[in-house]
Amino acid sequence: MSDRPDTIADAAVEDWPLFRLVAESGRRNAAYVVVGVVGMVLAQALSTADMFVIGVAFDAMFNGQAYALPLVPAGWIPPEPVGMLVFTAVLLASLKAIDVAAAVTAHFCWNLLAQRVQHDVRVEAFDTVQRLGMHFFDGQQTGDVMSVLNNDVNRLEEFFTNGPNAVVYATTVIVSSFVYMALLNWRLALVAAVLAPAVAVVNWWFGRRHERRHDAVREETGRLNAALETVISGIPVVKAYGGEGRETDRVAGRSREHRTAIWRSHLVRARHQPSLRLLAGLGFLLTFAVGTQWVLDGRFWFLSGTITAGELIPFLYYTQNLVGPMRALARVTGFYEESRAAAKRVAGVQRAEPSREDADERTPSSPDSPSSREDAAGARSSEPPSAGAPGDAELTAVAGRVEYDGVSFGYPGTDERVLDGVDVAVEPGQTVGLVGSTGAGKSTLTKLLLRFYDPDEGAVRVDGRDVRDVSLSSLRAAVGYVEQDPFLFAGTVRENVAYGVEDATDDEVVAAAKRAGAHRFITELDGGYDAAVGERGTKLSGGQRQRIALARVLLTDPPILVLDEATSQVDNRTEALLQRSLAAVTADRTTIVVAHRLSTVRDADLILVLDDGEVVERGTHEELLDADGRYADLWRVQVGVTGD
Repeated sequence: MSDRPDTIADAAVEDWPLFRLVAESGRRNAAYVVVGVVGMVLAQALSTADMFVIGVAFDAMFNGQAYALPLVPAGWIPPEPVGMLVFTAVLLASLKAIDVAAAVTAHFCWNLLAQRVQHDVRVEAFDTVQRLGMHFFDGQQTGDVMSVLNNDVNRLEEFFTNGPNAVVYATTVIVSSFVYMALLNWRLALVAAVLAPAVAVVNWWFGRRHERRHDAVREETGRLNAALETVISGIPVVKAYGGEGRETDRVAGRSREHRTAIWRSHLVRARHQPSLRLLAGLGFLLTFAVGTQWVLDGRFWFLSGTITAGELIPFLYYTQNLVGPMRALARVTGFYEESRAAAKRVAGVQRAEPSREDADERTPSSPDSPSSREDAAGARSSEPPSAGAPGDAELTAVAGRVEYDGVSFGYPGTDERVLDGVDVAVEPGQTVGLVGSTGAGKSTLTKLLLRFYDPDEGAVRVDGRDVRDVSLSSLRAAVGYVEQDPFLFAGTVRENVAYGVEDATDDEVVAAAKRAGAHRFITELDGGYDAAVGERGTKLSGGQRQRIALARVLLTDPPILVLDEATSQVDNRTEALLQRSLAAVTADRTTIVVAHRLSTVRDADLILVLDDGEVVERGTHEELLDADGRYADLWRVQVGVTGD
């Protein structure tokens, strides 16, 4: 049993989702991380060195102190004040030039790293979403999933652009400042460090509150997007029933909840930065008071020794300079907690249980990979079945025998059984019709064959092999599927017909369209095969979408064909034309037809009548009419003949 959750909300089991992403992306982009860290450390260390150099030079030129700098040979420094001034100016200019070059390089690497991580995370999460079992989508709203793939991934990009960079900047400035202060006067440096524990405690306290607030923000963002997506998707129904006002009120309510969550998050941030700036200001005042008294009296309480103006002035600069890193720490804490909330939701998708863990499906295909048409053809080749671990074997040499052996099934999250003990055997080349009332389980049978779901009991087999023991790619290459309400992608007619076969020629596309009875209406469109179908095929009628979907599956030439009420939205004349076309198409392949119109399956080799999840009748059209049972009743209703 996998420990991966089935819903986005279950991502809370991931304790350190952001650190996991940092570790994974760091391994893949190690060069950018190393250069970014080294560049930022070098830039900030040199940026804070200028006041140290100025302080040493000041004492040397005006107080007679020795002009000695770490890593600088004494012979390079002129002995006279004018020479010292020139040397100091050249040194500061050189440090600034290196500082700027290192900072530019670091920013370039951090931004490039952020873009690469964002790309990798989005593609990986999207790839995972595509491979999730249907039970995941049954429990998720599309808008919430879209919020993860878009908003949450974008939030991670912002973190990787600013978060690690800010951490390195703040850490380097703080550490280098205290190092330079210690080199100037280690006793006064200890005084300046007194408030460091208080800074750590305040940052931790606010960090905990950032986490809770940002978790709420990401959840409300997902709910708001889900509400918007639902209304936009159902806009025809909204308009038809005059529901604009109700939907506006509903979205307004969600937006208010979203606004409140963001406002509460901003309140935490508004208190965080001022608190750290206050502590930095207290540190500056403490250093100023102690240092000034020390200069005036030659000592301060138990602190002995001398301190010069050339040492005190850099000290005051460094303590005041800590305000910037403090503010950066506050920002990065907010960035981290907000991004951690986003990372938890991304992890909720990545950890959701896929329907299968097929290694071949996890590997992107190369340009030389065979097309799905070649895969389907290979499914009927004479190659013997390949050996392998359960679930990884390839389904090859498919003759087309389909069996349902004692299959029972209920959709996840419900206690109701949709199928109960179904036993069916479809011989190779047979056409089998599934009929029955709505909710009888007809479409569910086909979904089990395609492994959209797995049966709770029993087994579904193709050529005697349990579909759970073969790879999804080979199974779905062998089974062509046309649903009742087919989905078309925004694009051209040609692109939709050729979706399953990337290298399909124009002649092959046209031939498939002709077999599906779609060629005539396509040529009448403005643009013909290059006509845009609109989002989800909205520029076409339901019958036109069905025929394009049928052409799409016929182009892949699968050995098993499943038609789930694939002609339900065409008129009687078009259906008659399609039936003649399909007779030739289905002659040499196993075909399962889910039918609402019984005329669609009148000539089928076998008709199965389902009622309440069970096969209650089976036989040919004539045999079932002679039996005068459930099928005969349905037939009389459809042809308009009623009994006494």
